[in-house]
Amino acid sequence: MKTTAIIRNVHVSARKGKLVVDLIRGKKVNEAIRILETTNKKSAPIIKKLLNSAIANAMNNHGMNGSTLYVYEIFANEGPTMKRVMARAKGSADTIFKRTTHFKIVLSDDINERQNDLKAIKEKIAKRAANNSKVKKEETSSTTKKVAEKKVKK
Repeated sequence: MKTTAIIRNVHVSARKGKLVVDLIRGKKVNEAIRILETTNKKSAPIIKKLLNSAIANAMNNHGMNGSTLYVYEIFANEGPTMKRVMARAKGSADTIFKRTTHFKIVLSDDINERQNDLKAIKEKIAKRAANNSKVKKEETSSTTKKVAEKKVKK
């Protein structure tokens, strides 16, 4: 069983948010909270709050046990960028980009769920590759007509 929590338009760049996200991906929830408490980044308390929200969703909405949860997926995607102008010398101006991020956490209580999903994806890819190789063999095996050379008078 999976449960999600999303927060949008956080005033942190996606590049900086991904540094913290990568630390807790695939970890147990208790370990992820401990990591976030000791991480000295702007996005760490925001992600910790989102993680606690996801845990509450799992326990209240789906009746999951909080001690068995782990971070199944976590994303930090780019949100809208606000553009501001900063005055510079001699009447010119520069553009300042105030970037935002969307964070999404998916928690699961079944550790084997991830492996089963990956196994299904690999089987799909293998099936497609087999179908593509059959199509290519059929294309190459088709016979081509030999064209007779024409004699040109000079």
